[in-house]
Amino acid sequence: MKKIILLFIALFSLGMSAQKQDVKFINLKRTYDFQSEPNEYRLNTALKQKLENLGYIVYFDNEMPQEVRLDPCAEYVGELTRGKGSLSTELTFVLKDCKGNIVFNNSGKSRLKLHSKSYMDALQNIFKYSTIGRLKIN
Repeated sequence: MKKIILLFIALFSLGMSAQKQDVKFINLKRTYDFQSEPNEYRLNTALKQKLENLGYIVYFDNEMPQEVRLDPCAEYVGELTRGKGSLSTELTFVLKDCKGNIVFNNSGKSRLKLHSKSYMDALQNIFKYSTIGRLKIN
């Protein structure tokens, strides 16, 4: 079973590195569908900081840079969704290019009870073993 998982990760990594991407901007929402207010549990700013640490220029949907206005394909659009489950918190982060193709997709799960801690833990788990750092950045 471990060999199958390692093979899948290796193939996924090769596929991601084989794509030549010239994107350095990521557009995030201020409020996702599962949040009742902007930046609830500080999730949006934590996601922004994680992506900035990987070298991307991240902005929220109301702060579009001039370069992205001129070329809409200069950005990825980030979508964060919450999975269904009563005993755990599961978050899925997807990056899409300007044509709607998925460039990155990963999930993180947490079994912590407090929402403020479980959302942050699930977000950390999304990036723990991900290949997003291997995407080409200008």
